[in-house]
Amino acid sequence: MKRAISIWLSAGLVAMAMAIAMAATPPAGTIIRNQAAALVDGDIYYSNVIETVILPVCSVSLAPDGSPTNPAQAVNVTPSGVAYLAYKITNTGNDRFNFDLTSVQDSSSNWTPQSSALYYDTNRNAQVDPGEARVQQITLDAGESAWLILEVKAPSQGSGDLFISPVGSCPQGNADSDNYSLVKLINGPALQLEKRITPVQAHPGDAVEVELTVRNVGDAPTNDTVTVTDDLSSLDGISYEPGSAHAAKGSIEYNDGSSWVTAEPATVQGIRLVLPNLAVGENAILTFEVRLDLDAAQGDRENHAVAAGPGGPAEAVAIIDVLPSYELYLGPGGNPRALPGGEGSVDDRQQADLIVDQTYCFAHTLENASTAADTFTFDVSGLPPDVHGTFNIAPTVPLSQPVHLDAGEKLDFLFCVTANDQVQPFTADLVATSASSGQSNHTYDEVLRVMPAGEMVLTKSVDPQGSVSAGTELTYTLHFENGYPVEATNVTVDDWLDENLEYISSSPAGVYDPSRHRVRWQIAAVPSGGEWQAELKVRVKQDAPDDVLIENQFTLQADQTPNTLESNTTQTPVWSSSILLQKQVSPTEVQLGERLHYTLTVSNPSSSTLTITLTDTPDAHLTYIPGSADPAEPELDEGRLVWSDLELGAGETMTVTYDMRVVAGAPQELVNVAVAQGVSSTGAAVASSRATASVRTVEKVFLTKRTTIVGRVFLDANKNGLYDVNKDIPLAGARLLLPDGRQVVTDAEGNYAFRDLEAGVWQVVLDSATAPFPPLPHPEAMGDGYRHRVSAWGLTNSDFPLAAPAGVIDAVRQTTLYMGPLRLEKRVIPLAENRFRVVLYLQSSETLPELVVRDPLPNGGEKKFAFPDFKGDKTITYELEGPPVLTDPEVRWRYP
Repeated sequence: MKRAISIWLSAGLVAMAMAIAMAATPPAGTIIRNQAAALVDGDIYYSNVIETVILPVCSVSLAPDGSPTNPAQAVNVTPSGVAYLAYKITNTGNDRFNFDLTSVQDSSSNWTPQSSALYYDTNRNAQVDPGEARVQQITLDAGESAWLILEVKAPSQGSGDLFISPVGSCPQGNADSDNYSLVKLINGPALQLEKRITPVQAHPGDAVEVELTVRNVGDAPTNDTVTVTDDLSSLDGISYEPGSAHAAKGSIEYNDGSSWVTAEPATVQGIRLVLPNLAVGENAILTFEVRLDLDAAQGDRENHAVAAGPGGPAEAVAIIDVLPSYELYLGPGGNPRALPGGEGSVDDRQQADLIVDQTYCFAHTLENASTAADTFTFDVSGLPPDVHGTFNIAPTVPLSQPVHLDAGEKLDFLFCVTANDQVQPFTADLVATSASSGQSNHTYDEVLRVMPAGEMVLTKSVDPQGSVSAGTELTYTLHFENGYPVEATNVTVDDWLDENLEYISSSPAGVYDPSRHRVRWQIAAVPSGGEWQAELKVRVKQDAPDDVLIENQFTLQADQTPNTLESNTTQTPVWSSSILLQKQVSPTEVQLGERLHYTLTVSNPSSSTLTITLTDTPDAHLTYIPGSADPAEPELDEGRLVWSDLELGAGETMTVTYDMRVVAGAPQELVNVAVAQGVSSTGAAVASSRATASVRTVEKVFLTKRTTIVGRVFLDANKNGLYDVNKDIPLAGARLLLPDGRQVVTDAEGNYAFRDLEAGVWQVVLDSATAPFPPLPHPEAMGDGYRHRVSAWGLTNSDFPLAAPAGVIDAVRQTTLYMGPLRLEKRVIPLAENRFRVVLYLQSSETLPELVVRDPLPNGGEKKFAFPDFKGDKTITYELEGPPVLTDPEVRWRYP
């Protein structure tokens, strides 16, 4: 499919032209902003904006130009005489500069002047007058000119030609030196020709008087005819003024373009004065007028005259400086002269409605109708305080001021207004002012009403919502409500589809552009208070990757809302993979009070990172053993164990382990259900996975009439009599006794158990030597509280809450060692008076022959514990002095 693509740089062709039109040498410091635009199928795309700052550039020009082979002027001089050559110097750079002035003669010259000098010709009469100073340097602003006279004094003897040129030099060294004129040193008759222009500067339509004076400055009469000729054919934009030629002596003749005639013709191409003879010192004068055409372009016109005859030839050059005629027009875009009505008419006014917080741009054109380049500034009045207006070259690119335009050049620009609040109708008066003439021109932008924001409501929805898998069909609903008191006309709705979507259909039918992946609806009008709705069906591509977020919105433009309106954005995360979850438990058979070890293994087979939440819902007769989880403790939520915010990378596997204990009333089968849920970085909800683990309880434990007493010894930090996880501190290594002599030691969690007891009343005694903390009040407490009277039936619990010492009590550190079937847990608990207790808890499901446990001491040495055949669990405690320091224990045993 071919697409119509046009690419252009900024120019004054449309209202959104991108740059300021500049003259060949803009003033120093001017900022040129340029932006390219591409038109693709009717839509405009802008490049970034480039800014160029114009630096000072020095350039100088002397006129007239000439060379030794083609001199600009020719004058005759007698020995010891003086010759005058008229020149004009112009600063053709873009800033104010100082120019050095000198002169140079060509090596082919036959003689050297007695002296030469440059003078500032203030009255521009081509003569050195009293008070006119000799100059060696001159300062000119950009574009400014001055008239100079090169005075040459001939030596008392000699003859032949002198080729001499004035030189104007910039501070950087570049110069204009090709301005050679011929000074001929002769004896006998010698003609000199002077040409004077009055005024030397004129505007189009002005008349200029030309005066030609020929002199015989030699020492002998000419004794023959002398002719003074002025060729007018090269004066572009300047014409002879009929009937203006006068001469006191001699006869005047005219050139009609083909021959010389004595009667003045309708068109004069040249004029001459014919003299039969010029005596020594005699002169003759020819005067006439020329008139500048109304459209004469700015610039210099060189007018050459020649005196021929004995003592000649002699040449003279006068420069007419044609000044510019200034005119400017400012109007609506493409019509700067506001035709046909003109300035201030209805054709000079534009109208629009405004919406609060939306920018509307009026298109305008400025025309420099002058005969010269000019610089312009823009201003505006009439804006209410809550309305902001800017001059731009594109909706988002400001216009640099001042603006420099060549003669006849036009500039298209925008005046953009934004209302921050509702205001009354207003008229913006835009004015452009010429820097050269001070003239100005106006145009007017009228805002008929300012309507509140948000009355055009765009809403977008998608079905289904949430995460989807590849291949899923989505239905987008586009809805537009026009809440403004005017109908919305020429409405364009665009929906740009994500690259991971395939277009299926739309209703009402939109135009799908597969190259741009866009669906477009063109609506002629939506009435005030009316609605428009469309359905767009798409499909997620089969190769859409996991964790991609498909976002979609639609845009709207209308005559009343030239700035693009955007709907809300829908988000659809894509995820096709599932996470894998496996659950294991050991042992698979259990008795009352025994410990179960669970392992959850979750795998992420996708190519993206997931945030995992694990939830384990255990049987009500299982209780979690705090501190047993790895790598992190779960949150307890109404009996459930929850691990949140677990990061699982692409292709990675994570293992979570934890322990639970069987409590009274357990059924024959204990079932645990774990659920893994994942969320991707884009918010995709990954398909969850479930895993179940079950263990079988040993029936005889629960059928017998025997009883078991269990409990916990702990430091009760908040003294509420209950064990609070992460607040209270279990006391390991505490010894408890029964009247029949049986005794147990609490494990690392402070738990104890007396199993296989006869049902009835038992007295449980806590050995105060192993638990040196005062007991807190307890319903079963007897005497000093270290003894409990327990009525034991089935599984009975009796805790020993102890008063925590003042200050902070905490386990400084704990570590767990897994080696084959052996699990070793070590804790260090600070006690009073610079002492601490070490608790070692060992557990093995297999028999370990000749087990040896070595526990290094902080200050050297070790504690050694040996067991011939170890199986089951055991708690070892001992106390040390000094700050609580945790060392890593070592274990070994012999395999059969």
